[in-house]
Amino acid sequence: MDIKIVNPDASYAETLSKLGARLFADTFAEDNPPDDLQSYLDSAYKPEIQTKELNDPTITTYMAFDQDNQPVAFCQLRQNKDVYDFVGDPDAIELQRIYVDKRCAGKGVGKKLLAECIATANKMGKKTMWLGVWEHNPNAIKFYEKQGFRKVGAHTFKVGNKLDTDHIMIKSL
Repeated sequence: MDIKIVNPDASYAETLSKLGARLFADTFAEDNPPDDLQSYLDSAYKPEIQTKELNDPTITTYMAFDQDNQPVAFCQLRQNKDVYDFVGDPDAIELQRIYVDKRCAGKGVGKKLLAECIATANKMGKKTMWLGVWEHNPNAIKFYEKQGFRKVGAHTFKVGNKLDTDHIMIKSL
């Protein structure tokens, strides 16, 4: 699939907010009570939150746009965040919020975003990338394993009042 990857500035906050909320809900709505899902979306994808994150120098965001210039995917890298001991590298960078529109699944969009993130992490001198992925998301787990990530632990991820278990996966860069 032909896509354009952009490192957006704060002028993209509204677009990113809508995209993030839509893709998270598309992926997880059937597995979360509506109130919990909405609580999470409100805490993570409001335009003012995205503006703050897009202006944060420790967060690198990428958005993918299709041939019609419609946003279809995004991801974030986070530095200077607490890293779990079992990751094994206190300077590891977190790959966070990599979401792809279901219409684009299996078309290489996620791979292209991940490649952009790896290139950025390499430029930063990072040696390890880590991520959390919900234990009941086999497609995402399989994708990450194919890209060289391996499970090293777990943590709790809160969606509203619901507690989920995420696998922590790492990849050497």
